Amino acid sequence: MAHPSVSSIIQPSSHPRPRFRRNFLIAIICALPLEYDAAVLLIDEFWDLNGNQYGRADGDRNTYRNGRIGAHNVVLMLLPAMGTAAVAGSAASLRTSYPALQIAFLVGICGGSPGIQAAFLGDVVISDGVVQYLLGRQYPEGFVMKGISEGNVHAPNKEIRGLIAYFKTEAREEGIRRWECASSQGLAG
Repeated sequence: MAHPSVSSIIQPSSHPRPRFRRNFLIAIICALPLEYDAAVLLIDEFWDLNGNQYGRADGDRNTYRNGRIGAHNVVLMLLPAMGTAAVAGSAASLRTSYPALQIAFLVGICGGSPGIQAAFLGDVVISDGVVQYLLGRQYPEGFVMKGISEGNVHAPNKEIRGLIAYFKTEAREEGIRRWECASSQGLAG
């Protein structure tokens, strides 16, 4: 049996279509086409079907898809190339075209997860920091940072640090279960 296309599965909703790029607060960034294909399946409704494009800022060469996950407007982007220079340029352009973004998720295959013995398809890894691979060295006994302090520019913002702190509590499991239940019934926002 053939799988239906993504556009045939998506049903229009009562959520209003955002009018401007500044109405998008969440970005999902993918490094590989395979990761992008998986992320597309998260979108409940695409806003840019039938030629309804939001455009991009002058000089921005990225390609975006715009949609909704639950009540949240999201912009989806596939990086055009690997490497720090290409990624930095793409991220800067994303920020220029979508100036109101509050959070960006880099999704896909993890570069490294110290302390995790096994990760399986569908697992979610939540980190309380990001370390650029150039700022440290991996040794057999562990990763050693190159003189970077804990309060550095790579630390997540205060709101994200609060969410990460919540994920470290035992109460998180009950909260996540309640959210999953409400979400499956269409009540989560």
